[in-house]
Amino acid sequence: MTVWTGDVVGGGTDSNIFMTLYGINGSTEEMQLDKKKARFEREQNDTFVMEILDIAPFTKMRIRIDGLGSRPEWFLERILLKNMNTGDLTMFYYGDWLSQRKGKKTLVCEMCAVIDEEEMMEWTSYTVAVKTSNILGAGTDANVFIIIFGENGDSGTLALKQSANWNKFERNNTDTFNFPDMLSLGHLCKLRVWHDNKGIFPGWHLSYVDVKDNSRDETFRFQCDCWLSKSEGDGQTVRDFACANNKIHDELEETTYEIVIETGNGGETRENVWLILGGRKNRSKEFLVENSSRQRAFRKGTTDTFEFDSVYLGDIASLCVGHLAREDRFIPKRELVWHVKTITITEMEYGNVYFFNCDCLIPLKRKRKYFKVFEVTKTTESFASKVQSLVPVKYEVIVTTGYEPGAGTDANVFVTIFGANGDTGKRELKQKMRNLFERGSTDRFFLETLELGELRKVRLEHDSSGYCSGWLVEKVEVTNTSTGVATIFNCGRWLDKKQGDGLTWRDLFPSV
Repeated sequence: MTVWTGDVVGGGTDSNIFMTLYGINGSTEEMQLDKKKARFEREQNDTFVMEILDIAPFTKMRIRIDGLGSRPEWFLERILLKNMNTGDLTMFYYGDWLSQRKGKKTLVCEMCAVIDEEEMMEWTSYTVAVKTSNILGAGTDANVFIIIFGENGDSGTLALKQSANWNKFERNNTDTFNFPDMLSLGHLCKLRVWHDNKGIFPGWHLSYVDVKDNSRDETFRFQCDCWLSKSEGDGQTVRDFACANNKIHDELEETTYEIVIETGNGGETRENVWLILGGRKNRSKEFLVENSSRQRAFRKGTTDTFEFDSVYLGDIASLCVGHLAREDRFIPKRELVWHVKTITITEMEYGNVYFFNCDCLIPLKRKRKYFKVFEVTKTTESFASKVQSLVPVKYEVIVTTGYEPGAGTDANVFVTIFGANGDTGKRELKQKMRNLFERGSTDRFFLETLELGELRKVRLEHDSSGYCSGWLVEKVEVTNTSTGVATIFNCGRWLDKKQGDGLTWRDLFPSV
């Protein structure tokens, strides 16, 4: 990775710099760029060698600085990524300040991936309408933030600052916020809402949030109807909501399927091919691909892509494929069979992908009653599709502190739980009128979030505040209260700037 700092006065920085990468196959966690050997100076390029998850092709990059140090601003010109194995190049252009005073007055930016001079994502703007409930004490004086999740990743933290209403988030009011020039998230599926619990009346009862993608002219509703309050409800100020639009498709509603057909080396064809898709809800009409001298398809060793509009089929389970002779030509003997190797079908709205490993010779026939049937080999469910059916679940988190002298902590403690369906976001572990995380103690907390699926990791951290901040953690146990499934994450290490490796955070993984 090569990072270019701009040739402008004061363009270099002493701030800490963090990067998150997004690709077709997921995203990385936020990573800090090593600031050594006088890196990130004016008119300078700095090169790093990094190991990251194989999520290519890349779609976007988020860069964040913490605004600390004697030079808290940075003029970022561009960033180049080179895959050391394949040589593939991806460029990210910015050409502006990351600063609270200059340019766009932001410490965070998102850059679209450019591959072979083509941008990998589209740009849009979002309008966010927030409805506060019409119940006593529903309004809040706190600062409110959101993260929007979609099929193309997430928006990062968005502060809800400027509304048409002078006094935001008052009882029964609707506040509108505009976010121009954002990379499109595609089909939206989840919303995270929270506030900082500041102000005289921080408690908030939220009715719903509407997010409009202005380029698509489509509005996504997130129905909330709950408290974000330390003193009301379950005491949580962070909530995740699934999109209320994501209902099961009506049987008559149409959608688009992308069909990718790979022809093997065992036989090509100049004839027509027809397909019928079989889903759990519906069966498609016939999709006929007419071969011609102008538009030649199904050559040996080639891949052809088509789009097909159909009623929504549900999960695709099977596929009928026929090889149909044209009536206008003589058929050479070598074209009596067609070798179909693989067929891949993508439901374009949610991004679910269905793979058919056919590897079959399909004989040429003049009637449609002859065909081959293939069962789906593999299915890849998109993040947006997974989230649409998730429901809120309460998780019990039990933290056990070690028995060694000085094992307890006075610091503020936070946890993030990661699962197959996403994560909880950073949650503070706090209880009223209790001295938590004492030596040898076991402390119990409850967090509500959209169901996480199989738990993969827990991140435990503290802010080093208080008189005795060092902490020895024995283990963390997380239980899905709806299923009773418990997952244990053993630790047995210090989170302490003065002991061990000096880290105040740990990533813990399920015990075998």
